[in-house]
Amino acid sequence: MSEISKSKQKRMDQQHQRSVQHRQKAAATFWKIAIPLVIVGAIVAGIYFYQLSKLDYSRYLNDNGSIKGVKASDYVTVNDENISFSKAELLPDDSQIDSDIDSDLSSHQVLSEDAGLLSSYGDKLSITYTSTMDGAAYKNAEDPTDYTIGDGTFSSDFDDALQDRAPGEDFTVSVTFDDDYEDADAAGKTAEFNVHVAGIYQDPEFDDAYVQQYHSDVASTTEEYRQSLIDKHYEDNLSSKVEESLSQNSVVSKYPSAYLDNLSRVIADQERNYMIQMYQMFGMTAPSGETWEIMGAASEEEFKATTAAQAKEEVEKSLEIQYLFDKYGLSTSDADVRSYYINENGFTDESFDEAVKANGKGFYAQQYMKKIVLDKLKEVVKITE
Repeated sequence: MSEISKSKQKRMDQQHQRSVQHRQKAAATFWKIAIPLVIVGAIVAGIYFYQLSKLDYSRYLNDNGSIKGVKASDYVTVNDENISFSKAELLPDDSQIDSDIDSDLSSHQVLSEDAGLLSSYGDKLSITYTSTMDGAAYKNAEDPTDYTIGDGTFSSDFDDALQDRAPGEDFTVSVTFDDDYEDADAAGKTAEFNVHVAGIYQDPEFDDAYVQQYHSDVASTTEEYRQSLIDKHYEDNLSSKVEESLSQNSVVSKYPSAYLDNLSRVIADQERNYMIQMYQMFGMTAPSGETWEIMGAASEEEFKATTAAQAKEEVEKSLEIQYLFDKYGLSTSDADVRSYYINENGFTDESFDEAVKANGKGFYAQQYMKKIVLDKLKEVVKITE
């Protein structure tokens, strides 16, 4: 297996954690197909779907997303009448809203050349620099480039030297690179950097004009914008708690074995493809071997047990959703499913057709089934003051 440096491993771990969080939020059968691998924000479905198309994701699913040959009420009971929440547990506190606003302001920072400012850890600066190593030119940025103090792009020496600097200031700093620095030619060596601070990015003022410039679609005043954030958190919290409540108010008596076995194989294949993609992302050669070895499991038995447990949990969720789908008398259509993926998930007609060709209608209908069931459940649950 290829040796992974600490810095690369850290980035892989961070990327994996972000992917895990996203999958947990989506939390439905096979949620790992494409989204964890989309780095640029939009869903470019066709490429990754093609890689996974050797498995039949819809093999045990009907075109409407239900499990073939399964009457959900024979497998699970969901006591949805008992699901209730207090309004207080759904509302965000002021610190959450303040944090949202701070993050939003940070995303719209403007560059200031005010010489009275001083930089501090976490600030984003505009800098230029030249550097030498072993008497020869090393890395240069003659055009202004953005750098956030604490990013660790070079080393802690560089980050430390950038603190308490004012726009227009020039300074020199010696930077010693870590032994596992990603540039092997520089690992363990020292470079001399000549740096010019062009400016420091500052948050804009949070006022009505700011709201009207950046959030006119939801508000025109700061109070209206705060309320829109409160409403969004409330809806997000309600969605999360409704989904979490299903397993707490359900009893699964048995499992559709063929569907469960197929899902275990699918999850194992997804894990393998995900890890290979991660190696490729960082310009590394993916290790060869069995899936459990690539995933770093202690043994094949351990890996199988893990994927079997994941599959079992997903099957339980699918049965619960299908039970309520039947109970509420809901339905799906090809047009509804297509509209959902195009309008809410970034697909185009062409990419959706390619995805369905690779994975079947049932897979996508099942995800849409989950959406409409949870939407309905949000309408019927009890909310107390």
